[in-house]
Amino acid sequence: MDVNPTLDETTAGSFAAAGDLSADPEAVLRDARQRFIAEFPGQCEALERAAARGDGDATAHGLAGTLHRIAGLAGTLGLTRLGTAAARLDQALASADPPDLAGELGALRNAFALDLTEPPPWAAAAAAASPMTVLLVDDDAIQRAVVAAYLRRAGHTPVEVASGDLVIAAAREVRPAVILLDLELPEVDGHTVCRLLKADPTLASIPVAFLSAKTTLEARVTGLALGADDFLVKPVDPRELMLRLQLLHTRARQTAARQSGGELPYDAFRLAVREELQQGAASLVRLHVPAEHRDGVAAAIRGEIRRRDLSAVYDRTHLVVLLPGMGAAAARDRIAAIVERIRGEGMSGVHAGVAGSPIAGTRTLEALLDEADEALAAARYENVAAALRPEGTQTGARVDRPTVLVADDDPEVSRIIDAHLSASGYRSVLTFDGVRTLDEIRERRPDVLVIDLMMPRMSGFDVLTHLRGMTDGRPHVIVLSARGREEDVMRAFDLGADDYMTKPFSPQELLARIGRFLR
Repeated sequence: MDVNPTLDETTAGSFAAAGDLSADPEAVLRDARQRFIAEFPGQCEALERAAARGDGDATAHGLAGTLHRIAGLAGTLGLTRLGTAAARLDQALASADPPDLAGELGALRNAFALDLTEPPPWAAAAAAASPMTVLLVDDDAIQRAVVAAYLRRAGHTPVEVASGDLVIAAAREVRPAVILLDLELPEVDGHTVCRLLKADPTLASIPVAFLSAKTTLEARVTGLALGADDFLVKPVDPRELMLRLQLLHTRARQTAARQSGGELPYDAFRLAVREELQQGAASLVRLHVPAEHRDGVAAAIRGEIRRRDLSAVYDRTHLVVLLPGMGAAAARDRIAAIVERIRGEGMSGVHAGVAGSPIAGTRTLEALLDEADEALAAARYENVAAALRPEGTQTGARVDRPTVLVADDDPEVSRIIDAHLSASGYRSVLTFDGVRTLDEIRERRPDVLVIDLMMPRMSGFDVLTHLRGMTDGRPHVIVLSARGREEDVMRAFDLGADDYMTKPFSPQELLARIGRFLR
């Protein structure tokens, strides 16, 4: 069946349509569960035969691939114990200490038997507040059918793709609201697909969420660093999946409204700048603007720069502009003239710092941002429209750093996060109770709030409730809690949290998630 009537015949034929779009979603789930249950004993026997060969090369015999599939699908079909056991063994196979395969495979059978004693928890997904088209990329036909059924039940339209090399063409043709992307794909892997999506100016604004059974820290951090907007681990509760998709869609629309005049998303800007720096000379401009004037300044900048120049929103109070082929002094003079005109229109408090790369391939984006930061500090100190870095100053000192407020009553957790934030160039503020947290938010206006749910004087839930009424200066909120129950996660999202991580946690992943909000 043609998944999307507007697709050309070749592309449409490449899209994998698992199941009729008009099929009852619950019937799809029941059918997939029945087939999985019927196939599992045979799969388990094959795993046991591979383990019995005892040559140590478990991956070569398909053990890891089969376990990865079971881990990703079992929990989605209501076999939660089996999914957890398979994920644990999948991770153990990748460790330096080989697991007891016979014992672990026996645990798989026991988990399977226990799961069969309980009815499947077909939790109805909430009706979609804003129906959307979702590009669903997964090479497992059953997994696609299950997730597609959840999406249809929520009122969304899934378009299914089974191979990584087809994603770019599908995204250009369908223009989905969100892309759900598996990591392990044929032809082109998920990480590479994400990088290609975020490097394409016409596609970079589409939110990408990884949905994978791969739970390693490296996979999550790499995905987020490549520009992914979220990383979900299979199995994911359908209600949480729909809520996260809705949040990504809403956030993307808000960003598009702010950037309706034509700025690139920062991920696309970053990738485009790196290519320009390899091709020739260029200058990078970093502008500080009052938050209330940012959109007006951005529009004025767009109206003044050349077609080949690039502009983007860096964060709440900063814009960045790349001027290819222009030296630093000329760029300073050009931007200074633009800033003076902007000030003349009543938008005060605008300053610019300029850094130059005179020879192709000699300077990185990060080095230019550092130098432009120092130049910006000089411009603000001297109250001039634009400046270069003063002679004799050292690179590396970042000014106007994003502020992250960490609210947790456990001092050890706070110290760990504080150390990683400082090492990554953020300004951190620590609080240990909910009342002080609200005071610091009003006073400091942080860019991101990392908050525990269980705190003295006022809980994290109470803080989130107060933040819902904030119309100006509300930070992005990441809940970091030992409470991983489904009802806690859903309640936090309902109260306006932007992300949710459970303890124990990886500081590197937390940094990646913070960086996602500040791109």
